[in-house]
Amino acid sequence: MLPTLDEHLVDQVRLKNRQALEHLYSRYEKLLYRYALHLNDHPATAEAALTDLFCRIWQQRLHFNPHSETIRATLIRSLEEIMHYMKEDKSDSNTSKIPSA
Repeated sequence: MLPTLDEHLVDQVRLKNRQALEHLYSRYEKLLYRYALHLNDHPATAEAALTDLFCRIWQQRLHFNPHSETIRATLIRSLEEIMHYMKEDKSDSNTSKIPSA
């Protein structure tokens, strides 16, 4: 069976093909951005999460192996994780500690 376009793009990303990463980004940018907004409702946070997601894919490209599920499902699941950690980091930084007297 021939690989799908997404599988081909992921294989090319593993080979350090930046254009393949850009193509993958352009295929899923709108879907992932809308989903990030659904999760958070802050455009800047949604953009940051999307940037983080694709930076992580590039940095960890040799370990990015979504062939066990669809690329789309992998990207959505990974974005959910990033949004979760961003929310935790924000709530941690908003917690002020009162110094003891």
